[in-house]
Amino acid sequence: MKIIDVTYEHLNKERSNSPEDSFVRSTVIYVQDGNQKEFHVLYPAIFGEAAKAKGLWEYEVALHEAIALNLISSYPGRKRLYLNSEDDFLNSLETTNLQELYTTIMNIKNQNGE
Repeated sequence: MKIIDVTYEHLNKERSNSPEDSFVRSTVIYVQDGNQKEFHVLYPAIFGEAAKAKGLWEYEVALHEAIALNLISSYPGRKRLYLNSEDDFLNSLETTNLQELYTTIMNIKNQNGE
């Protein structure tokens, strides 16, 4: 598997009564077996604030860019994942080498000229 890019987006409301603006979609674009694929992780934006409050992410890139990259190896073959538990979100970060994750993101961004 070759990682091409990591991105994220805060979702925008499509309807006035929709809660979409409180969610984030983190995405990894990668090539596997010659095919380009994407892995999306959707979660409440407040989870990212909880991680920062616990001091889990203190790097110059947005935490939201790291989430899908952090989880892709735990969910091989999946296209989408929805995290609805703050504990699961935080545990995935607490059990990861965050410096290594950050370095990987920076390498990807440098390859893409960002």
